[in-house]
Amino acid sequence: MTHYATLGVSETAGPDEIKRAYRKLASQHHPDKGGDTEKFQEIQTAYDTLADPDRRQRYDHERRNPGAGPGGVHFQWHTGAHPDIGEIFKNFGFGGNPFEHIHNVHRQQQPRRNKDLRVELPIPLVTTLENQTKTISVQTTKGDRYTVDVDVPRGITTGTQIKYANLGDNLFETLARGDLYVQITVHNADGYTANGVDLYHRISVNCLIAMIGGEVPVKGLDGREFLLTVPAGTQPGTKFRINGQGLYQLNSSLRGDLYIEIVITIPQNLTDELKTTVRSLINSL
Repeated sequence: MTHYATLGVSETAGPDEIKRAYRKLASQHHPDKGGDTEKFQEIQTAYDTLADPDRRQRYDHERRNPGAGPGGVHFQWHTGAHPDIGEIFKNFGFGGNPFEHIHNVHRQQQPRRNKDLRVELPIPLVTTLENQTKTISVQTTKGDRYTVDVDVPRGITTGTQIKYANLGDNLFETLARGDLYVQITVHNADGYTANGVDLYHRISVNCLIAMIGGEVPVKGLDGREFLLTVPAGTQPGTKFRINGQGLYQLNSSLRGDLYIEIVITIPQNLTDELKTTVRSLINSL
């Protein structure tokens, strides 16, 4: 049975399809859930092979070309017997099988190890303004649980991966452990949108203030308050910039800017006296 048949996928299956099939079968046949250990190991071996592009390519080549070497050279004996190649070369004075050393070197260059683990770590946008340490829980295929303290640098962005060597899966005790990859997902704060290291925020301004000008309070992402001067005649959609109140660049003290967009609001429930005053103002324009 091929590794593809073990996972129940076609030979043209992509990485995502292979991963979904593996997770489903691994969950069904996990020994901790009463599954068969031998079957589970077959599933694990199939996934380890097909999930690695280089190993999958070698597997497909060797499966389609039985007896072919890693470089595509095919050795075939056309006699009825199968002589020992080492004995043949000894007879010619070469001292044994010349391919044995090549085979051993090839095997040493491709050590097998347990699979890598990946854990997603969501963090709020505001926390990217400071270095921080987050403790995460990791579970291996065997069901073992352990915690890892993840050092998250200031200015980190969505999609960044932090690698921890030898903290991955440990299913096969005779093999080296895989690595642990922590993938960061940054969640936007309410009312703030990030574009690179710059931040964008909308505030509501009374139409009367927009007409005659004035000062309105503005809060930065970290809660710091500013007074924004709105000049007379400010139009809806006008943007103002507050320097140095955006996000940090990763591993840098450089910081982006905060852009404030004006949204004009219309007062409701005006008194008759105020309505008269507004009409007089309009008539004077």
